[in-house]
Amino acid sequence: MARFTKGQCQPCPFRTRCTTSRKGARNVGFPPRELRDLQIRVRAEQQTPDWRARYAVRSGWRAPSTSSPMGTAPAAAAAAAGDSRRPTCSTSSRPSP
Repeated sequence: MARFTKGQCQPCPFRTRCTTSRKGARNVGFPPRELRDLQIRVRAEQQTPDWRARYAVRSGWRAPSTSSPMGTAPAAAAAAAGDSRRPTCSTSSRPSP
């Protein structure tokens, strides 16, 4: 943890980008080095075309559920079993009671 006093923060030209504190002081936390190294590595990997292609399939934004091999069967089975926690195809945005 680093603490920057009002005297250090006030003259800084980037203060408005860093804090909105009226007192002008700023506390900054730093993650452990292992976590920071992991974040850097994972964020770099997320910029690769291969990662983006795998994520697009996983997130489902490129393929509608009807084009998947299972179709809408999992959602229909959950609805038939009375599992209201799973979303079903309906025009209502509210879960069924």
